[in-house]
Amino acid sequence: MPKQKRSDLPDESELRVPPSVWLRWYEQHLRQVLNAWAKRRKLEQEDIELLLFDRSDLERTLQVSPRALTPAERRRLERLDDELRKLAPAIKAAIPDLSEMRRSLNVPKSHWWWFLDEEDRT
Repeated sequence: MPKQKRSDLPDESELRVPPSVWLRWYEQHLRQVLNAWAKRRKLEQEDIELLLFDRSDLERTLQVSPRALTPAERRRLERLDDELRKLAPAIKAAIPDLSEMRRSLNVPKSHWWWFLDEEDRT
């Protein structure tokens, strides 16, 4: 089955998925992206977009149920987010029009993962 490209932030039906499930999906997708980066030193735009949407889905469900993750899951999320931040240069290279995409989706600034292209990683 081909990957489906998303062009929206999560909708209300996706908010019914428990945050722990979104965390698991986010982790799986992040691991796939990290493996691809390790092998090819290049990332596909579609893979990065899906990863960013996964993280937004997780964040929106956490806003509805802020205590839904256990302390161990919260620590896992922090570690995963640290890994995502390390990909900032690769994300910037894979999606050169990320700022335009953010504007068209009206991504809130609180979803920092959509703004990794603005971070200065030296």
